[in-house]
Amino acid sequence: MYPQRNRRKQTACLAAAILLVLAAAGCGGGGGGGTTETTATGGQEVRGNGFVFRAPADWQKTVRATSASARQGSSTLVSVVALPLVKPYRIALFPQVAKELDRVADTYAANLKGTVGSRRTVEVAGRQSREYRIAHGGLVDLITFVLRGRRSYQLTCRWRESDGEPGACAQLAASFVFR
Repeated sequence: MYPQRNRRKQTACLAAAILLVLAAAGCGGGGGGGTTETTATGGQEVRGNGFVFRAPADWQKTVRATSASARQGSSTLVSVVALPLVKPYRIALFPQVAKELDRVADTYAANLKGTVGSRRTVEVAGRQSREYRIAHGGLVDLITFVLRGRRSYQLTCRWRESDGEPGACAQLAASFVFR
């Protein structure tokens, strides 16, 4: 019983940290458009604390202590936020973490009066990761959680629903690596 309680506590702490990140990702305005550079090797390199990814060359990049982003206009962006975990993530926890992330994504969408259009397991940086497509207020957030050791990395691609998904979303997922 004791290991199960620890696992639940670890999953709950992870979910709380992720909910905080999702709430912060809700900021943004209108405007935007598609990408001009979509390959994993093209465009500009964006380096954050412990990670790197590529973004379209003509997008404005911003790097902060725990995040890095590239933006085109006020609503089209790709970003990565790195948050510490209370306990180290282990791959064996993925099934429990995926269930908790599903609940967190549902709560995030409800708070935005939006909907979770899809949820799936994908591979990013060689790791099983959880991806969510959340539509809200004319915007779409494609959010992918990549967990490694004592960090949770939230990859977000946001665009205006009417503009369609920019190629920068695939570029973010394909080029994201730990450093």
